[in-house]
Amino acid sequence: MNRKHTIAIALMCAIAALLAALMLWRQPGAPTNDEHAGHADSHGHDDRHEEGHESGREGPAPAPHEDERSIAMGAAQIKTAGIAVDRAQAAMIQERLHLPAQVKANAERSVALAAPAAGIVRSVLVSNGAAVRKGQALVLVNSPAVAGWRADHAGARARLALAQTTHAREQALWEQGISARQDLDAAHAALQEARIAAAAAKSRLDALGIGAAGDGVSSSVTLRAPYDGVVVELPVAAGQSVGESTLLLTVADLSQVWVEAAVPGASLAQVSVGMPAKVSIAAQPRELEGSVSFVGPVLGEATRMATARVTLRNRDGRLRPGMLADVDLMGQPANVPVTVASEAVQTVHERSVVFVRTSAGFRAQDVRIGRSDGKRTEIVKGLDAGTPYASAGSFVLKADLGKGEAEHDH
Repeated sequence: MNRKHTIAIALMCAIAALLAALMLWRQPGAPTNDEHAGHADSHGHDDRHEEGHESGREGPAPAPHEDERSIAMGAAQIKTAGIAVDRAQAAMIQERLHLPAQVKANAERSVALAAPAAGIVRSVLVSNGAAVRKGQALVLVNSPAVAGWRADHAGARARLALAQTTHAREQALWEQGISARQDLDAAHAALQEARIAAAAAKSRLDALGIGAAGDGVSSSVTLRAPYDGVVVELPVAAGQSVGESTLLLTVADLSQVWVEAAVPGASLAQVSVGMPAKVSIAAQPRELEGSVSFVGPVLGEATRMATARVTLRNRDGRLRPGMLADVDLMGQPANVPVTVASEAVQTVHERSVVFVRTSAGFRAQDVRIGRSDGKRTEIVKGLDAGTPYASAGSFVLKADLGKGEAEHDH
């Protein structure tokens, strides 16, 4: 081997060594702990966790999910929020059915006085709201028809007097044998007809409340109070032309009034005649006690409600027709094993809940409610006797619960 060959071989070995070194330099080395710890994809996920799961190894446990129906609240916060805590317990409940109502005049002691015939209102002797006595003059009306009826009555009475005289004379003549029997019979028939005509004329005047006038032809008629009462309606004025049966005024005896409440059809089974009732009226300082005197047999077509009526004494006249009222119909008292304060029951997502006291604060507990008297409410299911709960201020907890749900949704 000559020198040229030796140099060529040496050069080739050098090139091969250089290529090997270059290949070794480009191969990645094992990552260090710091590099691995800082490796994350573009979404922020650590590759170590995925590799651990793929290889069967467990990653770190997820954080526990917070109870969405719980509200964390310390003793100081509870006191500041005005929340009172009590325990569910047995109680006597007299169920109340709370109904809107209105004071009305007793229709059985109210009279609407109308014009007996077409005419002119001569004078109005009382004012609306005035107290009147039985027989007191109220309205004077002039009517030509009244004059005609009085004239008919006077004529009938005159014919009756003549028939009576004729009959007496024919009776005497027949007894003396001077006149025939048929003359007496004709006089008797005429007397009967005159009596009937006179009675009919008087009955017409009486039916219309028209007294017979002294001269028999007066057109003036006076309408009088049928009993002691109050003028509750007076739609006419002096000088007004009125027709037959036109309403002139209404007199009501307000010593008793009706309080009529609207009862939903679904609640009618709870209402019966004679059951106790308590009536609240804004103008009265205390509740008035009475009983149901009437329950309507049909429902209103538009309201789908029936009428429950309570009759109340009103000797001092403080109860006035048209006043708004509230009626509480009282059911039979019952001993209930589990009850809570009525204000403690809240509605969340169309469910009744009570906020139960826990070591960390409160928890919304679903319950099924039963009877209530406005102060205590029966818990049929969902709560045991002795369970501590938020008896006052539960609306604060409901608001906090709603706030927490809204934040969770976002």
